[in-house]
Amino acid sequence: MMWKNALVLAALAAAAPAQAGAVATLAVTSVDRSQPGVVRIAVRYDGSRRPSFRLTPTCGGRGEWVVAAAVTTTPARKQALVELRDDLAWLTDRRLACEARGLAVQMLDGTRVVASAEVPIEIPAPRALTAAPPPPPEPLVPSLGVVGRKLRSPQTKMSEAGLTWSLSDHLTFNLSYERTAYAPMMPRDHDDGILTGVKLGF
Repeated sequence: MMWKNALVLAALAAAAPAQAGAVATLAVTSVDRSQPGVVRIAVRYDGSRRPSFRLTPTCGGRGEWVVAAAVTTTPARKQALVELRDDLAWLTDRRLACEARGLAVQMLDGTRVVASAEVPIEIPAPRALTAAPPPPPEPLVPSLGVVGRKLRSPQTKMSEAGLTWSLSDHLTFNLSYERTAYAPMMPRDHDDGILTGVKLGF
C-alpha cells in the first residue's frame, strides 16, 4: 500500500511542473469574408483552461488598442470564433495614434496576454475624402427665338418684331423689323426699316 501511495505522489509531482510550465499556443485557422459586411476569424488554442480573446491592430503606437468584435468560444474543441464588421479601412487613418498595418488575435489568462497570432488579412487604404468634380456643362445647342415689343407715347407709336439666333452663351444675332404708326415730320425722315444686331457676352 505504501508503494502505491508513493508511486501516485511521484506521478503527481512529475505532472505538476509540466502543467505549470505548459506553453499557451494560439493559431488562426481560417478567415471567412464570404458574408457581405462581416469577417469571421476562427482560431485554435491550447494551454489555458478559461481563456479570453481580443482583436488588436498591429501598429507602432504605444498603449493597448482593441478592435470591437464578438467572440464565441468552444472549450470542448479548444476553438474560438471572432466576428467583426468588414469596414477596416478606418484603421489605417493617419490621424489615428495607431495607424494599423494588420490585425492580431490575443489570448488572455485573466489580464495577462499569454499568446498572440497574426490574422492573414489585408486592410484596405482609407478612402480619400474628396468631392467628385462637377460634371462639365452641356454644350449649348443653337436656338432660334421670336421677339417683339410695342412703344406708345404722345409723339409716336412704334412696334417691332424680329428673330434672335443664339449660337452660344456669348454670341447672339438679332434681326428685326421696326415700324412707326405716325407719318414722318420731315420728308424722307421715318423709322421704318430692318434692324440687325450682334450681342456679345463675356
